[in-house]
Amino acid sequence: MSRYTILSIVLLAVNSIISQVNVTTITPEIKGSGGLSLDDSGNLYIADFGDFLGAGDGDGLPNVIWELDTSLNLTEYSTDFVGASGNDFDSNGVLFQSDIGVSSIYKIIGGVRTFVTSTGISNPVGLVFDSNDNLFVCNCGNNTIRKITPSGTSTQFASGSLFFCPNGITIDEDDNLYVSNFSNGNIIKITPSGVATLLNVTPGGTTSGPSNGHLDYDPGTRTLVIASHASSKIFYLSIDNPSFLGTLAGTGVRGNTDGDVSVATFSRPNGVAISDDGDSVYINSSIPVTNTPNRPLNPSVVRLITGIAAVLSANEFSTPVNNVKTYPNPASNTFTIEADLNSDYSNITVKLYDIQGKVVKELSKIRTNNSHLKVLIDVSTLASGTYFYSISRGNDQLLFRKIVKD
Repeated sequence: MSRYTILSIVLLAVNSIISQVNVTTITPEIKGSGGLSLDDSGNLYIADFGDFLGAGDGDGLPNVIWELDTSLNLTEYSTDFVGASGNDFDSNGVLFQSDIGVSSIYKIIGGVRTFVTSTGISNPVGLVFDSNDNLFVCNCGNNTIRKITPSGTSTQFASGSLFFCPNGITIDEDDNLYVSNFSNGNIIKITPSGVATLLNVTPGGTTSGPSNGHLDYDPGTRTLVIASHASSKIFYLSIDNPSFLGTLAGTGVRGNTDGDVSVATFSRPNGVAISDDGDSVYINSSIPVTNTPNRPLNPSVVRLITGIAAVLSANEFSTPVNNVKTYPNPASNTFTIEADLNSDYSNITVKLYDIQGKVVKELSKIRTNNSHLKVLIDVSTLASGTYFYSISRGNDQLLFRKIVKD
């Protein structure tokens, strides 16, 4: 049996697994457009960012944090926020909440919020704690990641051109951070020493509009789950094989249709929280499917995606791209991509991104020849520097690699 036959059988199995993923709406319509976090008992906490993405709330009412218990009872947990965005629990089970509206961080005990800090905080969104209870904050306002020690000392931890309104943040078992940008599709890894590298770029966004919401990490499969505003999809990305970006759910059409992945839709999905068993993920999704007025967010609902563990476990088999060659690299005027796929296709797309995640070249409807892909990319008009290219087929991005322009 040939390698391609074996790979085709594996891919059919993966597609069968994906079809078992199901999406269900589990709350009534609420004002809950911000981040999501689960406590150790499985209760979900839902922040309310506000009613609009492009303007402040006009109702004059404070935004709240909701608690959804394991019996799906929904109650108000805390209030008086201007724009409750990202949240996370420390090792003592205390919920910390960012407020993008007043550039501050709070902690909430028994529903009562207490101010923590605003030092160095600029329009904060995502929060996450490391193994030493250091708090890391996504500063959307100045494109930095802030570190706050348990004693309250606030310092800059990471910055640079990779960050463009850092939005979501999560962490793995080795204290590596993973960040999703709001203003482009960059997914960024930050080591414990603060070194940032680009892992991949989610499709659909622009440098002038929204791209990614939050993301979360599943340690069992070493996989990130990413909510994409721009594409109305939920993506997954293995931290061990970040070249492949898979679609977990969402057809790409904005909506809130429940069902399996062939029909399920999302509208500005934002918060992400993976269950402890790694088989379910909570996502909040906006009921409005229009951008008028001011890109409305509320009312929102919480959606539960089940059956994801098998998909995330199988993602190491999901890339039907082999024998990849990129030459010359570095390139002066042109470079060539060659790769073998598991079959012939007529809908391959190749995109070239700059260091900030902006698409600078795109070639679509590329055909393979005897399962072989060969594409010439002209980079003669581009500035010298580091670029990245992706190979996509349909909903899935199959490969993501670096190319240097002389």
